Amino acid sequence: MLGMLKKHTVELSPEVFGRLTNQGIPIKNQIIERSLTYADEEYIDSCETDSNGEFSFNLKTIKSRLPGNVLHEPIVRQAIYVDFEGKNYLLWHAFQDGIEIIVEFQPKLKNLIADISTPEKDFRITSQSNNNKSYKIFSICNW
Repeated sequence: MLGMLKKHTVELSPEVFGRLTNQGIPIKNQIIERSLTYADEEYIDSCETDSNGEFSFNLKTIKSRLPGNVLHEPIVRQAIYVDFEGKNYLLWHAFQDGIEIIVEFQPKLKNLIADISTPEKDFRITSQSNNNKSYKIFSICNW
């Protein structure tokens, strides 16, 4: 019962660094949005690309009592996207189970090199830190 009263830190997203281009040409002054969902709460923030098309987001954590509930399955949805000239481009879309950032996500999110001329693909990442669980990532980025 006392575990349900304690607030736990839930890591929604690590720091993100990226670059947005169109056929290799930087897209400047473009809004990039990040949507993070945990339980029924969505957290949205945005940033703007600089003259080199570069952008970044800070680490995002919250405090929640939900992880203390034995019936709760902690899942975080992560989405980073851009609307450019009427079209939506998915730079990152993944689900994280648990309240800690998936270690294997971090290097990819620190290097989101996105060219809007690249078609969206799905990638599989195997997490050795999480019992070799496989995670599907959707993105226009290449790693």
